[in-house]
This record gives sequence, structure tokens and C-alpha cells, in this order.
Amino acid sequence: MYGLINKSLKAMITENHGADCWNKIFEASGVSVDSFVSMQQYDDQVTYALVGAASEQLNASPAECLDAFGYYWATVVAPESYGLLLDSTGSNLLEFLQHTNDLHDRITSTFIGYTPPYFEVSNNDNRVALRYESKREGLTPFVIGVIKGLAKRFGSTLTFEPVEKVQVSQGETSVIHFVIH
Repeated sequence: MYGLINKSLKAMITENHGADCWNKIFEASGVSVDSFVSMQQYDDQVTYALVGAASEQLNASPAECLDAFGYYWATVVAPESYGLLLDSTGSNLLEFLQHTNDLHDRITSTFIGYTPPYFEVSNNDNRVALRYESKREGLTPFVIGVIKGLAKRFGSTLTFEPVEKVQVSQGETSVIHFVIH
């Protein structure tokens, strides 16, 4: 993952729990680099180690940590870093989600070697199914947090149903069902 992810995780922990908490998380993670370059790629295991250590330090599950980080990403990091791009992606939550692949296509040129996730959205009677595919495993809670943050952005309320795991040829993909109000 890119350094921007790790820097943002550090910022969220520091803002919400203090620098001492981050230092404990960093030390427990076993990660050797504390200063991340936003546009540089780091092994995914760096991020997973930081999330795992945060989970232990904050006494929360990794899924809860990723959900909170997704929400922080959508409400703080993305608006600060990509505000104009977000504004041009959609005027409501459903429209935004339907154009998420376009958003990722636009930022692909910014991040060398970036392989974005893929999203497919279907809508029946105000019930939305979001199919999320990524080469990275275990990030569905992050995506759910992002959706919650986007719902706040657009003044929508959501009701989530359990995430359905679907087996595909190269691993697993998730289908996230939710209702938008």
C-alpha cells in the first residue's frame, strides 16, 4: 500500500488517541519505518502489522479498527487530499458509488503501479448491493467505513446487512448489501 495510507492511519491514531498511543502501536507492530512517503509503495504487511498492533493497543478488533479508519479516510483524508475529485464523482451517495471505478481510474496515473479495487453497484427498491473486489484480502471493513463516511458526506443514513463472501477464481470477493435512506 502507499505511504499515504500509513501516514493517514498514524494521523487518525494520533488525533484520536495521542502520540504516545501511536508510539506504542508503532513499537508493537515491528515495522521499521515510522516516516512514510505518501507516493511510495510499502509492503501490504506494513499496514496489516500497524492495524494489528492498533487492534491490540485500542482493545478493538482489526475489523473495528479498519471500519474506523475507512470512516476517517472518507471524512478527513479524502476531502483534504482529493476534494475537487470527490465533488466531481457524484452528487449523492448512490451516484458516487456508481462512479467509484471512474474515480479510481483518475487517480491511477498519480500512483505508479496502483491496482485499484473494483466496485459494481446494483440498486433494487432502495436496497443497494455493492460488489467489492480487491487483490488485497481483509479490507472489507475499511470499505464499509468509507461507505459510512460517504453517507455522512451526502446526508444519507444506512442500514447494513451481513457481508456476503463470494468465491472467485483468484481468492475471495465481498458483496456488501445495504439500504440507503
